[in-house]
Amino acid sequence: MRLTAWLSPFLLLSGPTSVAAQAPAYTAATVDCARFSESMRGELESAFGAVRRTETLGRDGVLVVRAVPDSVGLAVEAWYDTLVVFREGPEGRFAPDADGMFGGRYIGVLDPTGDYLASVTPFVPTALRDIFDFGRILIHFFPPLPPKPLSPGGEWTDDAGLTIWRLADSASTRGPVARYRWIRRDSWEEGLGAGDSTIVVHRSETENGSLQWREGVGPIGWDGMTAAKVELTNGAGQSALRQEFRVRREPGACP
Repeated sequence: MRLTAWLSPFLLLSGPTSVAAQAPAYTAATVDCARFSESMRGELESAFGAVRRTETLGRDGVLVVRAVPDSVGLAVEAWYDTLVVFREGPEGRFAPDADGMFGGRYIGVLDPTGDYLASVTPFVPTALRDIFDFGRILIHFFPPLPPKPLSPGGEWTDDAGLTIWRLADSASTRGPVARYRWIRRDSWEEGLGAGDSTIVVHRSETENGSLQWREGVGPIGWDGMTAAKVELTNGAGQSALRQEFRVRREPGACP
C-alpha cells in the first residue's frame, strides 16, 4: 500500500458458501481503475562496529492502478494519489514532503499471478529514497496468486521459496470471499566494491501475508509482514528490517 478510511471489516455470516475452485488472476477486470489504501510500519535495527541504532519507519498512501490487457499479462500504470512518509530515530522524527512523488508514474507489466516487470519508475526525491525504496514498490505490491485452482485446504508451492495456501472461505453481505495465505523466502549474496577489495553482502528476506479475494471483483484487501536482514563479511555489520503492511481496496470512480 494511511490518512484514508479502511473498508468496513468483512461481515462473517454463518455457513458461508464456498467460492468455486478456480484460479484467481490479475486481469483488467480485477485491478483496472482500482484504488488501494496502504499503510506500512517498520522497525530498522542496525549495528556497525560499536554503533547501534533503532529506527521506526512509516508510509501511508493511496495507490491508483490502471491496467489494460497485454500480450504477456497486463500493461499497468500506477501512481500515488496521496502519500505520507516518516522516519524516527535518535535524532528525532523526519517527515519529508512527498509532493515530489505526485504525478510520477510506475509503468510495467503484471502477469496473472502477480509477478511485475518494471519499465518506468517515477522520480523519487532523495529525502524519500532514504526511507523507502520507492523504485521497487510495485515489484511485491500485489500478493502472489497460485497458477492453478485451489480448493479450501489446498496448497501450491514453487521451487523458488514461495508457498500459497487456500484457507476456508468467509462470507460478507456481498457474497463469499476466498482467503489465501502465502509465505515467500529468499536469500542471496552479492559483492560490493570497496577500494581495492570486495565486501560480500549476505541478504535474506521473508514475506508472509493473507489475501481476501472476491470473485468478479479481485483483491479486496491483504495484510502481512516482511523481514529482511543484511550481513557484511566477517561480522563487520548488519541490519534487520521488519515491516507490517495493510492494504484495502477503496471504492471510487475510475480516475
